[in-house]
Amino acid sequence: MVISTYPPSASTRRPTYASTSTHRNKLWDPCLTLRIINTDPGYNKITCVGNAPSKGRRCRIGLSGANEARVKRELDEIACLSPRSPGVKARLRSMAMAGLCVRLHQGQVEDVVRQWERMIGALDVEARSTSGKRERAARVKKQVFEQDVDDLKERLREMQELLEQFKERERTSWGYKGEEEKAEKMEGERVRRERERKVKREEEERLERQRVENERKEKERRERERKAKREAEERLENERKEKEIKERERRQREEAAKREAREHNERIRQRAQKIREEKERVKREAERRAEEEWEESWNRYQERWALFRSSTEREGVVKDVVPWPVKSGLYADVKASNVEAFLKRAVKRDANPSRLLRKELSKWHPHIVAHVLGGLVLTDAERMVIDLICRVLTGLMDAVNGKRSELF
Repeated sequence: MVISTYPPSASTRRPTYASTSTHRNKLWDPCLTLRIINTDPGYNKITCVGNAPSKGRRCRIGLSGANEARVKRELDEIACLSPRSPGVKARLRSMAMAGLCVRLHQGQVEDVVRQWERMIGALDVEARSTSGKRERAARVKKQVFEQDVDDLKERLREMQELLEQFKERERTSWGYKGEEEKAEKMEGERVRRERERKVKREEEERLERQRVENERKEKERRERERKAKREAEERLENERKEKEIKERERRQREEAAKREAREHNERIRQRAQKIREEKERVKREAERRAEEEWEESWNRYQERWALFRSSTEREGVVKDVVPWPVKSGLYADVKASNVEAFLKRAVKRDANPSRLLRKELSKWHPHIVAHVLGGLVLTDAERMVIDLICRVLTGLMDAVNGKRSELF
């Protein structure tokens, strides 16, 4: 719909600027509608379109020459467009940025654009209201015109009757002046009436054609509006459906990605769990084998001691014939840490530590060892090793009796 505005009267006319457009038809006055001119007393010119909250009024700072020229160019451009045109909305932001002072009010661009859009919306409503009033006025004018035509017809009929009466009286008063004169008058009257009927018919035909043309234009206008509205609704519906499809596809992709991530994480977790279980199994197996080895070494140590004590023959070297309290049972491996580890790990957990240690002390006491060895001669190194074993056993015995915090 084309919005047309009428110039204000002299009493309400507002200041305007000098337009730079001379070759395009203007459809409305954006300078007046958007209140570009600052009408505060003493100004009446273009100033910053921003609001000065501390002053409670519009900003009165003037624009730079370049920005003012830019605002005027934008006004000339949108004046030739329909107020509801997308081109108008596209230029409002540019015009607001140029129309706000750089120092104080550049942050009000969005507020100014929204205010201008409301003003344009109000102009559109007013234009539609004015258009409806003009249509109603046209219908009333047409009805008045038709009534006037009927009145003129009635007056013409009355005048014709008066004319006939006058002619009848004239014939009665003056008599007949001849058939030829009467015939001429009748022919003239007939021609006149025929001419009047023709003029009347042509006028009625013209009015009818005008009415039909107006109805056709109105019908076409309404049809265009219905078509535009229908196309807009279809476009919005298509956009909505397309948006729903895209949103649904996006959600599906996100769900698929989440599901894939969950499955991937689950596979990783399962693999990690299998690796942990395998490591724990291997560890338990190694610990079990180690425990069996320690237990086997302890049993072997006990058996060798029993065999050594029961034997009556004492031949060879002490370090080779005596069962030593280490895992390997060899003299070369005897040191404090190995002896302590052997006694701690080889002994079963359900054994009585105190009794076991007392028994071992009875084996390795220097006097008892010398008696058990019989004729075998101990070297100084071998005596030192036996003393070391006794010290380890004594330390463990103290731990069992609560003299140290660490136990088996």
